[in-house]
Amino acid sequence: MTSIRVSYGEIEAAASQLAAGREEITQKINSLQAQIQSLVGSGFVTEHASGKFQEAFTKYAANASGLIAHLGEIQQFLVGAAQAMRELDAQIASRIG
Repeated sequence: MTSIRVSYGEIEAAASQLAAGREEITQKINSLQAQIQSLVGSGFVTEHASGKFQEAFTKYAANASGLIAHLGEIQQFLVGAAQAMRELDAQIASRIG
């Protein structure tokens, strides 16, 4: 027989940690992007390489933005799953006795 064990608190804590992680990653990427822009503006200026370097980092930042979006989707899934399980539990309880 299969059993179900749900800890709403653990699910919600994981969702909160994902939100915090998303924010931390976003801030770090933005900070790094500003540093790279500053670097290629004054400390690493070449005819070709610095521009290519900046393009490569811009692609990296765009890929990281995709990861950040997926973390948001996972967070929303966890929040929704916890809510749905709470509602189902309440519905079952209301039908007993």
